[in-house]
Amino acid sequence: MRIPEEKVDEIRAAADIVDVVSGFVRLKKTGRNFTGLCPFHREKTPSFNVNPERGIFKCFGCGKGGNVFTFLMEMENISFVESVEMLADRYGLLITREGGQQREKPEDIDAMYEANRLAARFFFDTLQGEQGAVGRTYYEQRGWTTETQRSFGLGFAPEGWHHFLEFARAQGLSDDILERTGLIIRKEGGSTYDRFRNRVVFPIISVSRKVLGFGARTLEKDEHPKYLNSPETPIYNKSRVLFGLSQAHRAIRDLDAVILVEGYADVLSLVQAGVENVVSTSGTALTPDQVHLLSRYTRNFFFLYDADSAGLNAMLRGIDIILDEDCDSRIVQLPTGEDPDSFVRKQGVEALRARLDSAVSFVDFITDRYRSEGKLETPEGKTQVTRRIVELIARMDDPIRREYYVHHIAEKYGIYESVLYSELAKEMKAHRRPERDRQQPLRHGAETPPQEDTNGDIPKEEKEFCELLLLAPSSVQTEVLHNIRIDYFHDARMRKFLHVLFEQEEHEGTINTDALWRYVEDDVPMHKLLADMLMDPIRPVSDWSTKQNVQPTDERRVLLDAYKRVVKRSLAVRHSELQQLTRSNPTPEVLQQFRDLAVLLRIGWDDITTFEAVPDLEVEEE
Repeated sequence: MRIPEEKVDEIRAAADIVDVVSGFVRLKKTGRNFTGLCPFHREKTPSFNVNPERGIFKCFGCGKGGNVFTFLMEMENISFVESVEMLADRYGLLITREGGQQREKPEDIDAMYEANRLAARFFFDTLQGEQGAVGRTYYEQRGWTTETQRSFGLGFAPEGWHHFLEFARAQGLSDDILERTGLIIRKEGGSTYDRFRNRVVFPIISVSRKVLGFGARTLEKDEHPKYLNSPETPIYNKSRVLFGLSQAHRAIRDLDAVILVEGYADVLSLVQAGVENVVSTSGTALTPDQVHLLSRYTRNFFFLYDADSAGLNAMLRGIDIILDEDCDSRIVQLPTGEDPDSFVRKQGVEALRARLDSAVSFVDFITDRYRSEGKLETPEGKTQVTRRIVELIARMDDPIRREYYVHHIAEKYGIYESVLYSELAKEMKAHRRPERDRQQPLRHGAETPPQEDTNGDIPKEEKEFCELLLLAPSSVQTEVLHNIRIDYFHDARMRKFLHVLFEQEEHEGTINTDALWRYVEDDVPMHKLLADMLMDPIRPVSDWSTKQNVQPTDERRVLLDAYKRVVKRSLAVRHSELQQLTRSNPTPEVLQQFRDLAVLLRIGWDDITTFEAVPDLEVEEE
């Protein structure tokens, strides 16, 4: 369900960006802004700025910028909606959502979170009391300290059918909410009982510190299942969460690597040993949603799975998913029969770090697997493993990585690179996802926009025009916006920025810089661009924000001059391209276009006094 725009605006207005940022950065007031050391990169001299008037931040060192939502999205690596919810909770604002009649009501979602929060407290408090002695004994036998237990909120569900149910009812929670949250089970006759009984309990906690669900291990040797998890609920989707991420996300970001393990015990033992960037899929296979979630923090994945056939097969399946997200995967190999928990307890953390340092690429891992099965002793076996690896390489988006691995295989198996590239081309054609056309022209009949340029400097003519447009009065903004051609802007970021302005103007009838953020939501690069323009906009000679006697005609003229520079640059770039074509492919059409552009570039641009008079290449070509 979508959060209404007015509610997003209300939360943004209520949130004090200085207060929020101060939770992560020590800020010092400097004039109208606040400054501090950037939390996103290492620096000795403060280059991180917060402007409370505009509600934005900008680091002039690493370039990150945005509003209060962007800051939380970047710091906590959460989505736009999660950042809105986090701030709503912080400032005591109720979120209502639009649409989705079949979805849970907001008050029910809040009640389910509250039920899980109280359940976590109940299990933790029970562990500390007389009924929790058996649970404490289990944790002590595993070697987990009291601090580790407290850090992860470990608990114990007492033996008996209604201990938690009675506690929850006393707290005012309904049986309906408890059942839908998966904390109790209803029998056919209508009676209810606790789902978790006589088990040690592991809370599953989100990055925003909300309790989503629970995993619980039996203490009875004969009882099945050994592990019992919360069912799928509106707030708990097993394919989208990872155990330990709430504790590990900052370490993952700082170390630029994540270690994937299979169980709760693996996470707890590794973290206690000092390896903090570790998460667990908690008994389920690695999913695309989990990989996408982790890719917000790092592109480097280390598999540290059990050294048995099930663990090896799980790693093989996971490699495909990680490569589909254009991330890199390496495999840590443990001695046969070991798992991360047992290995670190027996051998110590330094031995584990040595294993991490010697992790192998997916190419070497698959090769070793085939070799151990005796499949590399025949030409057919080598062909099979080569095709399997080429199939994985085809999933990569980065051409440099593809080239590296092709060269690696060619050397390893003595195969000509040309042969591998031929096979790679076939696989890429079969598996490559089509690119989405993300841009639509502002005006009908426009040419196909140029290829997106998402790196490097923005052409100064294009950025200057857009900054001037932001500074202009509303009436001038609307008039100018409807008289420009977006395909004259070569930089993809500027085209997208203009799309955002056009969408807001079309939706609201005006351009409001304070409300632009809601049109980009999860698009962090666009947040950065907006912060660039709003934090330190250009100051033209005829700056109408300070000059009192500027007339609207002057404002239009300044924008018109800037737009003419954009158009002239675009035409000059196209003229240069056509000049090259006249040498390599001098068709009559190319020569005519070249001559037409040459004429346009020589016209009297100073005599153009309206946007309507700016040359339209399509009209000139007809």
